[in-house]
Amino acid sequence: MMKKVAMIAAAAAMVLPLGVGAIAPTNGSATALAATKTAAKKTTLTLVSSKSMKKAAFHVKSGSPALYSAAFAADKAKVTMAKKGSLTGQKTYYATKKIVVKTKAAKTAKAKNVTYVYVKTSNGKTKGWVALSKLTKGIFKAADGKKVTKKAADKVAGKTYTLVSATSLKKSAFHYKGNGSVAFFTGKFAADKAKVTLTKKGTLAGGKTYYATKKITVKENKKNVNYLYVSSKGWVVASQLTAGKFVPAD
Repeated sequence: MMKKVAMIAAAAAMVLPLGVGAIAPTNGSATALAATKTAAKKTTLTLVSSKSMKKAAFHVKSGSPALYSAAFAADKAKVTMAKKGSLTGQKTYYATKKIVVKTKAAKTAKAKNVTYVYVKTSNGKTKGWVALSKLTKGIFKAADGKKVTKKAADKVAGKTYTLVSATSLKKSAFHYKGNGSVAFFTGKFAADKAKVTLTKKGTLAGGKTYYATKKITVKENKKNVNYLYVSSKGWVVASQLTAGKFVPAD
């Protein structure tokens, strides 16, 4: 009998693939594997409303607002949100959906309704839900069409004016005879109202030809003042420039 049992055991060993014992990990190794992955914190909230919206452009107000994923319950008005990243500034995001959720009451805050919109970049690489209060409506516009990065110590306070009009110009030549006293400015245009913030960026060099392609009129001290956007520089008070190319003889 013992000999028969030994033969069966030997046959079983021949049938099972080599290394079968390594398939199931020990409890210790499973715990170690789980410890290497930190799950995103999930919060389940009451879903007050949900609807699609006409595609609309937004950009970040300030900072890096959190971006969330959202899983909607099939049989009740609940949504589970988990942080998946954050949005960056100086980009345009497009919103197509909107939800309103009710937050949970805490010791230091009452429950309240918060609106989130589903946004994504034009290339679709960044997408998710973000609090609407963290966004400003409209396409992101750099001050002069270029990304300008400055240290906090180098920042200059700008002045905000009422924008009376803004038009494009046929490329026109202008020059400035002096040197170093005519300022040029960056212009940051509000997305939802007729306002522009002008911030000094530098001064024009004299004895050169500049080309203007845009013109704005702003209200300064109850007077209308015209500015021209000159190539590779910024906005300059139009009255400080002379029409035509610079000619050394003049």
